[in-house]
Amino acid sequence: MEIILYIFVIIFFLLLVGLAHTFVKDFKEIVLGLVSMCQPRLFRPITWVTSPIWFVGYGLEKAFGWNIIEKYDGCDGLEKYPSTGNLKLDFSNGDKIILTQASKRKAESVIRVFLEFYDGDLKFENFKISGIQNLKIDCPNQISFFDFSILTQHFCNEEIKSWGIFKSSRVTYYSYSNKKTFHNIVGQTTDRQKFSIYTLDDLNKDQYLRLNQNLEV
Repeated sequence: MEIILYIFVIIFFLLLVGLAHTFVKDFKEIVLGLVSMCQPRLFRPITWVTSPIWFVGYGLEKAFGWNIIEKYDGCDGLEKYPSTGNLKLDFSNGDKIILTQASKRKAESVIRVFLEFYDGDLKFENFKISGIQNLKIDCPNQISFFDFSILTQHFCNEEIKSWGIFKSSRVTYYSYSNKKTFHNIVGQTTDRQKFSIYTLDDLNKDQYLRLNQNLEV
């Protein structure tokens, strides 16, 4: 009986040693991962509390040049992606569609949460949801470029396989929010022009796509 107990103690000790070794070896990656998880996101209330940790990391990186904040195409999520030109939109004249693999229940929840933050006349009944596994959400025509971009970002935060689609006689594009960025949405037009949308811009005034063929889309 004592031998079995000793064996269990030895196994437990070896497991602790292995865990400690892994923690020490990957300590930097673990800390950086935790900092990235604290990145502020509008529709994730828990990050409202944890975001100071992310901002501390951001400040240390800017002050000392440390590589703390996870990057995407050289951007830390607070800065604009570079652009080589602008493609103007006729946003009021096109169809605004969200495609997502989220469940219908999740999609309805996303829209309702979005409307809680929305300051306008849109109602839940204005959004038409169709499909089963791959949902199509027809957004009301009066939704603004800014609100459509924020809604696209919100869906992408909840279900990575989500896209914002805009179709008009002048331009058609798809867009999505990469998980490694916060204020930038990326996408591509049907004629293969890559672009970004910076959600801190005045998108109600500046209704255009920021072109950059070097973006990873």
